[in-house]
Amino acid sequence: MGNGAFIWRRRVGFGDCDPARIAYTGRIPDFALEAIDAFWEDLLDGDNWFRMNVDQGFGCPFVHMEMDFKVPITPRAPLFCHVEPARLGTTSITFRVVGMQDGHPCFIASFVAVFVVAGELRKIPVPDHIRAPLLERYAHLRQP
Repeated sequence: MGNGAFIWRRRVGFGDCDPARIAYTGRIPDFALEAIDAFWEDLLDGDNWFRMNVDQGFGCPFVHMEMDFKVPITPRAPLFCHVEPARLGTTSITFRVVGMQDGHPCFIASFVAVFVVAGELRKIPVPDHIRAPLLERYAHLRQP
């Protein structure tokens, strides 16, 4: 992850765990998606997925998810999700999310989302009011 990664803290609770006393595998993508939603709120001064879809008329559903697990996540320490856009395309964005506990990576994930008209699922270019702050904060996204 680059130095500009957004870091989101989450408490892992007893209810997030399975009988093996580690985070239930199905919850881990939720942790990453919550972190990406918090990333949007931070980048866009409070706008999040709900506001994008309901108030602004566009969404960004995921078309690809990939996740590698490194060590189990437990309720013994907070989970810090490091979120950084890895690629910005014409109509899509790729996020890299690294979940860390006690300084160790627990998972490394990649999520690709496509911008669409809400309710139609018709691709659209990344809106300018989103592209601009992404390019301002994350210079590595600029196309050569």
